[in-house]
Formats: sequence, C-alpha cells, structure tokens
Amino acid sequence: MKKITGLGMILLAGLLVIPGNLWLASQVLAQSASPPIADKQQQDLQQKRQEQSEYLEQKEKKQHPGVRYPEALKRQEDATKRQKEAEKRLRELEEEE
Repeated sequence: MKKITGLGMILLAGLLVIPGNLWLASQVLAQSASPPIADKQQQDLQQKRQEQSEYLEQKEKKQHPGVRYPEALKRQEDATKRQKEAEKRLRELEEEE
C-alpha cells in the first residue's frame, strides 16, 4: 500500500511539475520568436517614450502650486528686468537724437 501511495505521489508531483515547466518554456519560446525591431523603429519608440515622459513631467509641474509660484515669480522678475532695460535703451536713443 505504501508503494502505491508513494508511486501515486510521484506521479502527481510529476504532473504538477511538467505543465509548469512547459508553461515557462512556452513563454520563453514566444519571446524569442518575436522579430527583432529595426533601428529606426527602436529610435521612434525611444523618442515617443521620451516625449511622453517630458509631457508627464510638465503636467506634474503644472499641478503643483509649490512649483508654479516660484516659476511665476521668476518670470515676473525677468519681465520687469527686460522692461527696465528696454526703457533704458529708449532713453539712450532719445538722448542721441
């Protein structure tokens, strides 16, 4: 009886192990059978991924007021600086005339 039970357990273990191994092997075969990507296609995919990541970064920055406020202050300071420089040049041009 012990021999039959032991033999049954070995068969059961074999049945459980073999399909698992075949399943893993079928995944590996499916991946290895995929055609290689051409260089042009790979570059296009990398460019698209980079554009998507940049878009997501910009979108994330726009959602955070803590990031927007300092950027807005910097833009405002730059604008006033450009305005002062333009007024200074305008005065210099008026003085030359």
